[in-house]
Parts: sequence; structure tokens; C-alpha cells
Amino acid sequence: MSKKHLGFWDLLSISLGQIIGTGVVVLTGISISMTGHGVPWAFVLALFIVAIPTLCIAALGSAVPARGGNYTYVRDLLGPKTAIVYLGLLIAGQIILASFAIGFAQYAQALIPEINMMLVAALIMTACFIANLLGIKTAARFQSLMVLVLIASLLVYIFAGLGHVEDMRVYTKPANIFPSGIGGFFAAAFLLRLSLIGSEFIGEFGDEMKNPGRTIPLVMGISLAVVTLLYIGIGIVATGVLPLADVQGKNLAATAKVIFPPGVYIAFIAGGVMLSLVTSLNAIFAWSTRGLSMATKDGWLPKSLAAENRFGTPWIFLTLFFVVGIVPILTGMSLSYVAILGNAVGAIFGLFPVFALWGLVSKRPQAYRDAPFKLPVWATRVLPVLAVIIYGYGIYASWGFVGNKGWIALAVYTVLLLAYAHWREPRRYI
Repeated sequence: MSKKHLGFWDLLSISLGQIIGTGVVVLTGISISMTGHGVPWAFVLALFIVAIPTLCIAALGSAVPARGGNYTYVRDLLGPKTAIVYLGLLIAGQIILASFAIGFAQYAQALIPEINMMLVAALIMTACFIANLLGIKTAARFQSLMVLVLIASLLVYIFAGLGHVEDMRVYTKPANIFPSGIGGFFAAAFLLRLSLIGSEFIGEFGDEMKNPGRTIPLVMGISLAVVTLLYIGIGIVATGVLPLADVQGKNLAATAKVIFPPGVYIAFIAGGVMLSLVTSLNAIFAWSTRGLSMATKDGWLPKSLAAENRFGTPWIFLTLFFVVGIVPILTGMSLSYVAILGNAVGAIFGLFPVFALWGLVSKRPQAYRDAPFKLPVWATRVLPVLAVIIYGYGIYASWGFVGNKGWIALAVYTVLLLAYAHWREPRRYI
């Protein structure tokens, strides 16, 4: 039986570090192009979009907390073959790891123009990989320190920037909030959804945390509330300090240069923006191997692949995710393509555990009744359907950005996963 060594603050730091990253420091400028001064409100709508699948995962985590989290929910409630397909798509979706490292390198180059971006991205990816090789407890403590510095930096940005915002009335006028109509506003909110996802993966640590039935939903709820408040403040500063034409499509450095003296500006970029990318990168490494370890115990993968080092880390699986993340860097993929492709694949595999909630009441009735946090029976049916509709739109909206070749490659990969599941099923315990 696993030792319950992860407490509330460990999980909260991992969750906050996972959420705060590429979304707010890279996507804010793009969303300004879509909805202007509506960005702070778009963050609020993004919260409601993310809250639907998060509620589903929180209810599952409270009722049936287990190592492997989302994989376990899909396996037990949708079937083992579906679970291995989910896991395969999750692996592919972690191409998003590269976006954090590339974003880090871009900001580093803004401070030191002559640096080699590819080298910096590869080095920061490697550093987080090594930190997690040393074990989840070490990584969690590393994460706690980084998250404290990160939140302090973003708060300084907000409070310093609010003093430069001269007209708060623009955030109350429909013409300023919906310059491209409701459609543009919703598109911006769905894009900003990427800046709020991450807390749902806390369920991956179900058997390693204290009192998971209460801790999982509590960490998820607090994480989203804290991050949304931060983002609203960031959205106001990002759109209120300079004319919109000067910040559309640009990152937070544009306004930071105005509100901070040179020394503080450098500290903000290095200690706030760049650190946020590191925390997201580190957090993904922290949870990513959980499902693979469970799949090995279920016979889907050879047991030798689950070998652990002396820190209890499944180093082969962790190395797999490291390779998935570093290949886009070494092949020169752009930040925008990696982020959009990773977000699209994430939307697909993210629907699997959400829809698993549909079977909780009928297949695990006692667990549902005993859960510290549970949704009404009708909500276990309605929320997954709403998530499918919303995420389906997001996947459709990403089609042109990913391109036909990307979707064809994903389709072929999915077919291979289905073929493997069919072939491996009768051989799992041989």
C-alpha cells in the first residue's frame, strides 16, 4: 500500500503550477485581438467552461480516488480497451510540454537576445525531467517554492499595473467587451480555457495523498478560484495600460516595460513569466506517469517498463514523456503550433474521464453515496454531455490551425491504438 505523503499544500502547489503557465503569458495577447477590453470577462467565461469537466473529475476523484486517477476512472467506468486508447492519446497530448519550454526560451531571449533558444528550451525541459526523477516529494517541494515566487510576481504586476489604468469604465461597456460580437468573445474565452486547465490531474495522485475524498475537490476549487482572480487582474492591466493596438498579439512584456523600472522588469520576466512556464512543465512531469504505471499492472504493457529508480520514480515512463516533449523542440516546431495541437489532442482525451462520470452512479453506487463531494444524479448525466458539446466546438475550431496532415496523423495513431487494444486484450496476463 502506498504511503500517504502528499498533503493539501503539496497538491495545491502542484495544481497551481500546472494551471499557471503558457495560457496567461502567451495567449492573453491573442485574446486581446479577439475581444479587446473583454479579456478580463473572457477569463470569467473560461472559468465556467473549465468548471464543467473539472466538476466531473472532482466528483470521480472524491468517490473513487486511486493511483492513475483519470485512467482508472475510464478503465472502471468505460472499459479497459477504452482506457488504453485514452492513455495513448494522453501520451500524444503531452507534446504540450514543448510549448512551456519554448515559451520559456522566448522570454529568455527577450532578456538576452543572443542566446540559443533551442538550447535553452532543451535545458529547461531536461532540468524539470531530472527534478522529477528524484521523486514526487522532491518535485512537490521544488514546486511549492516556485509557485510562491510566481504568485508574488504576478501580484506585483497587477498592483503596479492597476495604477497605470486610467479608465476602468471600458470594462463595463458592451461595445468594448464585444468588439467582434458574441462569437469573438466566446472564441477568446475558449482559447483562454487553456490557461485554466490542469487542476483535474490532481486525481492522478489519489493513493498518495491524505484524505483524497475531500482534498481532491478542495484543491481543484481553490486552485481555479485563485487563478481566475489573478487572471482577471492580469487581463485588466494587459488591456488598460497601453492602447489596444500596442498589445494585440503581444505578451505581457509589452505592459511590463511600461509599469516597471528596468531592474524590476527583468525580475518580473525571470521570476514571474518564465517561472510560470517552469511550474507548468514540472507539474506535468509530476503526474504524467501515473496512468502508465496502472496500465502496466493491468497487463496492457510489459512489467519491465514500470521499473522504478531508488526514489520510487518510474523512470522509463518519465523518459517517454521527456522524449515526447523534447522532440518538437529539436525539430523546430513553433510555439503556436505546439500549443494548438497539444490543446486539441488534450480536448479529445480530456473527454474520456469526463464521460466516465456517466457510469458512476450505476456501476459504483456505494462509492457515489459515500463520497464527501458528489453531484446530483441528473448532473452526472447532463454535465458530460455539455462538456462534449463545448469541447467538440473547440476541436472543430482548431481544425484549420492543426491542418489536415496533423489530423490525419492523429487519426492513424488512434487506429493503431485501437488495433493494439484489440491485439493485447487476450494476452494481457500471459
